[in-house]
Amino acid sequence: MQDPAELEQERAFLEPDARTADGAPVKPAVKARQGLATGRVLTVLVVGLVLVVIAFAAGYIGAV
Repeated sequence: MQDPAELEQERAFLEPDARTADGAPVKPAVKARQGLATGRVLTVLVVGLVLVVIAFAAGYIGAV
């Protein structure tokens, strides 16, 4: 479940700043290149790294 700060950030990011004549959303280039800042990506990376370290340790212990 997302916290309220993430929901607000996602809403603000996805909200278009303006519209073209045919109705397409227009965002500044800097905003268009940015992603959402989220802790979920960091959590997945840290958990993956920890699992790799555990796997190497288990392999080392099994080899000895």
